[in-house]
Amino acid sequence: MNYQILSVHRTGRAVDSRPRIRLTGDWLPEMGFVNSSLVQALPEPGGIAFVLRNENIRCYSDLFISTKEKGGTLFRVYIADSLTSKGPTFVATGQYILKGGLEVGDGLIAKCEHGLIRVRKVSGDIRLIRVARDKDDRTGAYAPKVWLWDSDWLNGIGFTLGALVAIASEPGCITLLAQGKDASHIEAVRFARQNKMRLIQVGAKNGVMNVNFSGSLIDRAGFGIGDILAAEYGCGVIKLQKLDPGRFGF
Repeated sequence: MNYQILSVHRTGRAVDSRPRIRLTGDWLPEMGFVNSSLVQALPEPGGIAFVLRNENIRCYSDLFISTKEKGGTLFRVYIADSLTSKGPTFVATGQYILKGGLEVGDGLIAKCEHGLIRVRKVSGDIRLIRVARDKDDRTGAYAPKVWLWDSDWLNGIGFTLGALVAIASEPGCITLLAQGKDASHIEAVRFARQNKMRLIQVGAKNGVMNVNFSGSLIDRAGFGIGDILAAEYGCGVIKLQKLDPGRFGF
């Protein structure tokens, strides 16, 4: 069993553009999702389920009818090598994706186990991120690193380009506080020192704003490479904690 962070996209062509969900990883064949597998896609409240139906099918027509009655569809899996070279890729496309309350642009969390991928919408003031890995040029070793992307999102909650951010870390939680556009550097440094916090700055990479950090802040919180973190946010604050699948109905 594992968890994946996804989103609802659209297919490329505008004329017949349709909702699309794409999953990528070497875990797909391990979960039974191989070429030509029969999958039943069923909308569920706040999401959708992809169920393998390769075995114990007494009557295909009955399965087809019951699936349609539930607003779903049946299709054969086509596993293609991902263009991003991250492993096998499974793509689900069609209007049925929206019948469980999903919309194009929604962030998603998927619980993946053998024969079943259950997808849920991530709603409210929360985003999910996966702890990345950062290579040390000197030693070649990898260490965990957190990246928070998206200019519109960060701007909207006060993390503007060039703004100073104070970060506090404790077991199980990292808190980021934007110091505000009117805060002087001296004031921000004083605030960080008084509260035993680290000070960083909102930057940009390839034209996209981001906040990133690594090292002892992540170690102290107990986060590791590959961990999924829930980023709860409000005006001027972001709080990072490990994913609690229960809050998404898993």
